[in-house]
Amino acid sequence: MFTQFVSEHKNDLENTALAVRLLGMDAVLKAKSGHVGLPLGGAELGTFLYFAVMNHSAKQPQWIDRDRFVLSAGHGSMLQYALLHLAQYDLSREDIANFRQLGSKTPGHPEFGHTAGVECTTGPLGQGISNAVGMALAERMLAARFNDSNHSVIDHKTYVIAGDGCLMEGVSAEACSLAGHLKLNRLIVLYDANNITIDGTIDIAFSENVGKRYEAYGWNILEADGNDFISLAKAMDKAQNFASMPNGESGPTLIICKGIPGKGSPKWEGKPKIHGNPMSAEDVIDAKKHLGVTNTEPFYVPNACLESAYKLANICGQKAKKWSELFDGVKIHWEKAQPEKAKLWQNLFENESYNGMHNESFAQAKGKMATRTASGKALIELAQENPGLVGGSADLAGSNLTTLPNTSFINAKDFSGRNIHFGVREHGMAAICNGITLHGGLRAYCATFAVFSDYMRPAIRLAALMKIPTLFILTHDSYAVGEDGPTHQPIEHAAALRAIPDLNVYRPADTLETYTAWESAVLCENKPTVLLLTRQDLEDLDTLLPAQRSKEEVKEGLCKGAYLLKDFSAEENTLKIVLIASGSEVSIALTASLLLESKTVENIAGEKVKLSARVVSSQCPQVLVENPLTLNKLVPKEIPIYAIEAGSPQSWGEIVGRNGAIFSLKTFGNSAPASVLAKHFGFTPEAFCSFVLNQLNLR
Repeated sequence: MFTQFVSEHKNDLENTALAVRLLGMDAVLKAKSGHVGLPLGGAELGTFLYFAVMNHSAKQPQWIDRDRFVLSAGHGSMLQYALLHLAQYDLSREDIANFRQLGSKTPGHPEFGHTAGVECTTGPLGQGISNAVGMALAERMLAARFNDSNHSVIDHKTYVIAGDGCLMEGVSAEACSLAGHLKLNRLIVLYDANNITIDGTIDIAFSENVGKRYEAYGWNILEADGNDFISLAKAMDKAQNFASMPNGESGPTLIICKGIPGKGSPKWEGKPKIHGNPMSAEDVIDAKKHLGVTNTEPFYVPNACLESAYKLANICGQKAKKWSELFDGVKIHWEKAQPEKAKLWQNLFENESYNGMHNESFAQAKGKMATRTASGKALIELAQENPGLVGGSADLAGSNLTTLPNTSFINAKDFSGRNIHFGVREHGMAAICNGITLHGGLRAYCATFAVFSDYMRPAIRLAALMKIPTLFILTHDSYAVGEDGPTHQPIEHAAALRAIPDLNVYRPADTLETYTAWESAVLCENKPTVLLLTRQDLEDLDTLLPAQRSKEEVKEGLCKGAYLLKDFSAEENTLKIVLIASGSEVSIALTASLLLESKTVENIAGEKVKLSARVVSSQCPQVLVENPLTLNKLVPKEIPIYAIEAGSPQSWGEIVGRNGAIFSLKTFGNSAPASVLAKHFGFTPEAFCSFVLNQLNLR
């Protein structure tokens, strides 16, 4: 199939690859920064995919059934920018000339949502190929929902260009292992095996047989000359045969493309230095002449090259138009014969927002409940309202409570379920979930213990950078993990996660707060969310309060970062203090406030007075700091403020100021039952009461 196409259009493909090299050299030279090795050495790889293989359209860049392309080797971004420009996406020659400049559409690494045609943000090596696994998985899950013997409306593939660095990183091993297990045969990776990294040839640190490793994962292994269109086409024809097999009969494909880094530069071709260094102006001129281009003006591309690229792009774009015409007929059929499928399609692809809960009965239930338990109940309710929610856990589903009832776990032969076994692969799981969410049509959640967010952090950070609503459920959020000991007891993790910009981090204090946190997470469309949840049961806060809270009150507090639980007493001549907490420590603060108010103390004038304690619940203190009006209203800086959290204190410094103090953990945990550790570390109402009195010098 592709061999014939390449034979018929070989001249046009060569012209387009030449244009890629010319634009790549000039952009990196002008920026005086960037990686020119891939635009030169990978010109044939990129041109082959964009102009001979992939189904995509610059006129319909969000076409649902387009093939997905991920430049996992994101440092070579000029390769993708040149391809997008030549394929007539919304990327001008001026944009190319502004490579790596402030505000340009061509940043140093490809960024999702910033440049038309970029499917995900890449750069941290290994993340892109792992996102691609998620995209390929999403394609299979959606195909299982919508395709039948008469209609294949979801029928695309996911292509990746990855380098040696991508396949060295551990996250790619995790993700690609799962891809092989699930036999995601519509995932095709072109491995640019050019034998170099920044420090030199790869043999200084890397001597494994990558093909054998991926074969052990369950992948098909092919080889090709990365700089030869016919060789690439022959390999791709075989890859397409694997991709056309039924579910469970073949795995993903890795095409090992032996290429020449810096191809086209007579001075730097094949040398490691070309990987990450700009060429000099003289080197660029020499390369252009070597490539047969006599006009050496910056950003000059021969008309013949442009005509070839536009011709090939138009051929690719016809497939999108044809699909749209066919799908119009499919929708009419669905509306008449399969209305449930028409409704599901509208829900997943045409409605731009998710739904909250209709059944709120569990959130009104009184009594003790762990927030992980409340989370599991909320997830089930929300999943009933939102069929696009899919996900699972890294081998901890029974502890994280993330399994959806009345639907199956996916497997290599059946992708119709909504539950996913990720295995013990936290980093790969998070990156795969980002890929599922990026694909469109589905929104992914994933779960593990909070302490293992260390393994997930790079993918969580990228979700925030991309502003995508992936959901991260992290349970066992404090020393109360108990007997497992310090290796499993998160201390600094809440503060570390709160430090990531554009990430919602919610640490709810009881069932109602968990309910509002989950609903807010699902309704949020432009940020990922982390839910930090307890293993241990927590008291329902309304049992400790004189008046019950409303859902609206708690939801508003979530949006602003905090809300008032208990205000100062009406009694006059009292010494006012504010207690503020998150999660499992909110009930401690509430109970401590009653203990404090039962005491009579001396003020600075030596008079006997009562204490009056306001209690504030703050699921997300970083949001509270960003809302100064709410902050000043709830915790006035002239009143002593005391925060309590079973973790590192960094989240609370701006809130308590100089006139207060933080009761926190500054050491690792210990192995013992949770109740023993609470007394050992002082996370009891009595201990917090004593802490406040000591800080006030009133004991």
